[in-house]
Amino acid sequence: MTMRILSPIDRADELPVLAAAGADEFYAGYVPPFWAEAFGPVVSCNRRSFDAANLSTTDELDALVLAGNLRGLPVYIALNATPIPDSMIPRLVDFVVELSLREVRGVIVSDLALLLALKERRFRRFEMHASTLFSAFNGATVAFLARQGAARVVLARELSVAEATRVASSGRTPVEVIGMRGRCPNIEGFCSHLHDDPNRTWPCELHYEKTWEGVSLEMPPMVAKALDRNEGADRYYSCGLCAVPMLAVGGVHAFKIVGRGAETSRKVSAVEGVRRMRDEGIGDAGSPSACARRGKALYREMFGRPCSPENCYFPEFRPGEDDRP
Repeated sequence: MTMRILSPIDRADELPVLAAAGADEFYAGYVPPFWAEAFGPVVSCNRRSFDAANLSTTDELDALVLAGNLRGLPVYIALNATPIPDSMIPRLVDFVVELSLREVRGVIVSDLALLLALKERRFRRFEMHASTLFSAFNGATVAFLARQGAARVVLARELSVAEATRVASSGRTPVEVIGMRGRCPNIEGFCSHLHDDPNRTWPCELHYEKTWEGVSLEMPPMVAKALDRNEGADRYYSCGLCAVPMLAVGGVHAFKIVGRGAETSRKVSAVEGVRRMRDEGIGDAGSPSACARRGKALYREMFGRPCSPENCYFPEFRPGEDDRP
């Protein structure tokens, strides 16, 4: 089966152009009124609080789902807030039931209590996907989440290609990899930052004064290297194109692009880039060096600049260098 491309989407009128670019699946945000009334405009149920990243009405939701159904393309809704207060679990379960009746294909969740509550409803033809916020670093975690009801597991962003494909091939549960735009410098499942800035500048991207207060007199080289790698990162330019052919051949079910709330042109560009790398680079999948050359050339074509370490999802491809990895 061809690795699927999962695209962000914010409006029904984006779907035709994203589908034409190569998107196979879509995920969107919608904040139900009861959640907004309880928590206000900052704490979203899907980690995006600004209007551009969320459908505003159920009519918009229905239009998006209909546009997908007419093309046989599924739409998923993100409900990846964590942790979720116990009092909200029953209300979110009822909301998910409503989504299923509206023919949404599934939801992306990151709270174990919500996942278990949804499992108890025994949905048919409706999927629960375990978010990357579960920090699935290995096959044991994937298997655990599958037993709790997850039909798909989004792997932690920090895995290498070899690690991701090893997990993909070791079990029966489909896995998904995030690898285009939006690279997070933190281990996302352990991060409590809010993504509530309408200008989309997240706390992890800000520049901070850093001092070392460890036991040793100087900052350990590995810590300094990690800090340097993330200094100056720009989530817009983050990329994992070099890895796409190897992930596809390695059994990864879906490749996810970050970008809810972004301009349509940015989404289209990202989808086209991943689709080209998947379809045209599949013959290079046995050669990391060939994948790296193709991916770096495509990156330069897309962004008008060479790739760099701070914006790379898969540093084993030696970003910023033209020689073979």
